[in-house]
Amino acid sequence: MKRRKIYSGIKYVFLAGLACLYLVPVAMMLLGSVKDNSQAIRFDLSWPEQFHWENYVHVLEVGNILGGYKNSILITVAATLLTILAGALAGIVIGRRNDRCSRSLYYFFLLGLTMTMQTASTFALLKVLHIYGTRMAIICIYVGMRMPFTIMTFSGFVKGVPQEIDEAAIIDGCSIHNLIFRVLLPILKPIMMTNVVITAISVWNDFMLPLFFVNSSAKWTVPLTIYNFFGMYARDWNYVFAALTLTILPILILFLCLQKYIVGGMTAGAVKG
Repeated sequence: MKRRKIYSGIKYVFLAGLACLYLVPVAMMLLGSVKDNSQAIRFDLSWPEQFHWENYVHVLEVGNILGGYKNSILITVAATLLTILAGALAGIVIGRRNDRCSRSLYYFFLLGLTMTMQTASTFALLKVLHIYGTRMAIICIYVGMRMPFTIMTFSGFVKGVPQEIDEAAIIDGCSIHNLIFRVLLPILKPIMMTNVVITAISVWNDFMLPLFFVNSSAKWTVPLTIYNFFGMYARDWNYVFAALTLTILPILILFLCLQKYIVGGMTAGAVKG
């Protein structure tokens, strides 16, 4: 018993030290956001000689952060809602059916987890569809990229829900629409919230897709607005750190609000699949 307590204490100390190690870049960013550029460029954890809160004002006024917020919120909300809706419906059907077609579809979407996006072919497709450079194009790409994981997790989770619930609801006169949206989806709330957080974080923080497929700075997302503080010969790192702080703030709040669902949803989906 005593040995177990010692082992647990060592484990918690190690995990606490590891957590502190991961917090070092965050602390560096927060401190750098209120320093002047000469201090921020040192990339250390030194205390600011003077707090420059005007860095945030400058970022909001000059960096088009508010415009980036508008674009990021629009793209993130639309992509997340479409991914969850389509992924949940497909995952429930695939998980509930036990035939060759559903198994083939499951492995087809599972294969999508291993595939990488081909930029050239995607660019050509968007040109053919006449949606290149639009927000709709970015939303469609994100939905397509997130669908395999979403379907896999919903399918794995719904297999652990007894089918007698479906039969009882249908006997009571429940339609397929009500069965899915009023019976099954409330039961699938943990895995739904897990996918909401994961999808929103991946879309909000993504830098490469808007860079390749957005043809106007007016449609830049928040990560792209950091470009405004980079030049060929100079880097305003104090403004960069302030912009990064404003970038991660909304998604950090979302994560803190929904974090209790993440571990439970992921483990349940993995075990029940």
